[in-house]
Amino acid sequence: MTVGIHGFLCIALCASFCTTTAHAEKIRTSIPGANLNYLSVYSADERKFFRDEGFENETIAIGGPAGIAALVSGDVDFSGAGGSGLRGAVRGAPLKAIFYQTEKPTWYLVVHPSISRGADLKGKKIGVALIGDSEDRFITLFAERSGVAPKEITRISLGTGITDKILGLKSGAVSAVVLDPAGTVAAEREGLRKLVFMGDIFTLPFQGYVVTHQKLAENPAQVKRWIRAMTRSLLFIRERPEDAADIAMRRLRIRNITKPMLVEAIRSYTRAFPAGVPGVPSADGVKSILENELRIPLKLDKPLIAENFFDLRWAEEVRKEFETR
Repeated sequence: MTVGIHGFLCIALCASFCTTTAHAEKIRTSIPGANLNYLSVYSADERKFFRDEGFENETIAIGGPAGIAALVSGDVDFSGAGGSGLRGAVRGAPLKAIFYQTEKPTWYLVVHPSISRGADLKGKKIGVALIGDSEDRFITLFAERSGVAPKEITRISLGTGITDKILGLKSGAVSAVVLDPAGTVAAEREGLRKLVFMGDIFTLPFQGYVVTHQKLAENPAQVKRWIRAMTRSLLFIRERPEDAADIAMRRLRIRNITKPMLVEAIRSYTRAFPAGVPGVPSADGVKSILENELRIPLKLDKPLIAENFFDLRWAEEVRKEFETR
């Protein structure tokens, strides 16, 4: 049988792709929700950053304590429920944080038009993704800073979907929710109000990822390769917001949002990135996480030791790699 040059090339390419796929290391990454804060995971898939590191990644949207339970049980390899993970570590879960996407929260508090200030939340229903997750904690802290005690608000779990949160506000079922920049743009288009940017109030690194002690001990090379893929993805999002918006349009499925609106939201989101190569929180940032994510909300008396909760070695190594390119 005679095979032309084009046929030969097609066979070679197919064989190469099949070999790569056959030997790809299957991993699972869980995220709290399919929203702009976690576009990096979808971009790492679509731009083949995971594949370049030898991975076949499956992304699962499952946040809060449920996401951490999946991580501890081994059902997922990497979890973006960093706040819940660290709070679990305080209680004895064998987890450490390895990577942070931003240097401050990227959520906005979006409210029903009847709400004009934080004090107006007294006696109101507040929508959160899950009771006990980071959304719940931040919105409760904001209410307290506005003079509203936690017992004076009713928290309702709406799930992680942006559309469900917006519908909850429009219907009056809840008076406030937190949304990412893209969800906030969509909510404003629906006539809802952006009350405050959480990053202006809570200055601590955000969107942390955690893994188990076992993963760090038995497969640190996998951790480093995963971090490298995610770092490439964050840099891609910052440097090419228009292309990142195309991925967001396909993967996030936010209702009533256009590509220009998404580009605007992505540029707003990346302003929360640290200067230079993202991934490693500063020493002050680590202290802020220990204080504001753990010690204060959990009412702990003793100071916490960073080494018990963070292993940033691989993120630091990856940052150096990118800085020397």
